[in-house]
Amino acid sequence: MKRTWGLLFVGMLFFVTSCSGEPAPPPSPSAPRPTSVSKPASTTPTAPPPPASPAMIREACPFLPLTEVHQIMGTAQLGQGKSQQEAEVEEEDGIIKYACLYNGVNGLYLHVFPEKERSVPSMVTQTKKLCVKPPTMLPGIGDAAWYCEVEGDFMSTMVYKRGHGQIRFAWVYLIGETRSDVYKTMAERLAERL
Repeated sequence: MKRTWGLLFVGMLFFVTSCSGEPAPPPSPSAPRPTSVSKPASTTPTAPPPPASPAMIREACPFLPLTEVHQIMGTAQLGQGKSQQEAEVEEEDGIIKYACLYNGVNGLYLHVFPEKERSVPSMVTQTKKLCVKPPTMLPGIGDAAWYCEVEGDFMSTMVYKRGHGQIRFAWVYLIGETRSDVYKTMAERLAERL
């Protein structure tokens, strides 16, 4: 029965395309040729990072994909054997929360606050309280950026940036320490994209 439906579908498709008027012109030699090869679904996006400061944020993973974190760190240890996974978007008190999980709790967390009634300096003061040791500031990146050790031997790279009537706060949460240039590079890329 399934074969009959499949043949009927192919026949209908042929009929509809043959009766649809003029054939499409052949593609120009410089135009990329479309392929009909289907790819398996993946939790790791292959799309390029978002444009600098998109007006609308829909998910966290494109801002700093796991493959890019591996490139920055010079190792594929983080998330080994796993791929990144976009967490469900949450909204609480006007704050929209996005997360891209690399491996368990390791990942990129991105919160979007309406700028009204909030200030970056006061938010930074509160967030720095999460650091168990004094933070290492990253001047000239976003509205504020730093990295520090937080509870449980985790290291966080944090970036605040204002744009589109919002305050966007991103932090990369990784277990264990790495090189200082890794934190700085992640902060720079996030600031460019927020």
